[in-house]
Amino acid sequence: MPEALEIDAIGLKCPMPIIKLQQQVRQCEPGQIIQLRTTDKAAEKDVRSWCRLNKHAFLHIENQANYQLITIKVSSLST
Repeated sequence: MPEALEIDAIGLKCPMPIIKLQQQVRQCEPGQIIQLRTTDKAAEKDVRSWCRLNKHAFLHIENQANYQLITIKVSSLST
């Protein structure tokens, strides 16, 4: 399995974490794991909805001391 790609969206407000995620996904192969680091309180809801709409897998979320780490898996469908 490929190494997880990391996106640093700390300090960015909606909609920038989703925009950065979508830009990265467009460059990925199916099955790629992406980890999004964010401080945006709406990011979990936004990423879950975005994954559902685009058929990507929302794997999990970890609450760290100063940010959230959201992990998704890119589907075989293009975004």
